[in-house]
Amino acid sequence: MMFVDSPPGSAVSEIDKYSPAGLWFLQLSKQLSLPSKPKAILIINAHWETKDIVNITAKKEHIQLAYDYEGYPPEAYQIKYFPPGDPNLSNRVKSLLEQAGIPAQLDDTKIIDHAVFFPLKLIYPDADIPVVAMSILDNLSPTQHIAIGKALSPLRKEEILIIGSGSVVHNYELEEERMNRFVDELTQVLTKSDEHERENVLINWEEKLLYSRLNHLREEHFIPLHIVVGAAGSDRGELLNPNIEKQEAAYKFGI
Repeated sequence: MMFVDSPPGSAVSEIDKYSPAGLWFLQLSKQLSLPSKPKAILIINAHWETKDIVNITAKKEHIQLAYDYEGYPPEAYQIKYFPPGDPNLSNRVKSLLEQAGIPAQLDDTKIIDHAVFFPLKLIYPDADIPVVAMSILDNLSPTQHIAIGKALSPLRKEEILIIGSGSVVHNYELEEERMNRFVDELTQVLTKSDEHERENVLINWEEKLLYSRLNHLREEHFIPLHIVVGAAGSDRGELLNPNIEKQEAAYKFGI
């Protein structure tokens, strides 16, 4: 909802385009401190789960959006974001995964949904950077998704920006104290631990992180982080937005 104007006190005023989170997203491309725009973006989609085989969008251009939400202001259904695809990157991702023994396939029918176009329209509004989206596996295995990230690590040297689109917290009815304790512990691990300890915690996140299962009743929104951490190698994370709500936390690795 970070694209809409809303009257004070409305249901979406805390997350409209004038909210701290909305304003933060709008400046994020500068905060990433990249020397130039990425050659392309690979975005891991928490809303796209596939069985046994990782799917990768293979469109030359994205000309439709899936408005996979309901009950929001009319503007939310008028959003347009039509970046080019990148078939070469799609094939490169497939090849890297298969070389690591991870089954993968191209999908030329998948329409990008709000896990893709919400963040990208805010960060790169001109839609001039090629975008490839990738599914997560519906088994939600931490070990497998870290392995997927490790297989994709070479893309980081090829000017490809890898984004994990999910949620650090995905139970907004949970009391704030338990949200904050979970996010604080996760942030400590991502920013202070070496890669081996970080991997151990993320594989065993239910036991290692306080209030973990309360923050993720089902972990599909948490799993994209495992892929990003796998790709990060020895690079430690940096918390990008310490001054907004804990549930909006975002991190970067080695940019």
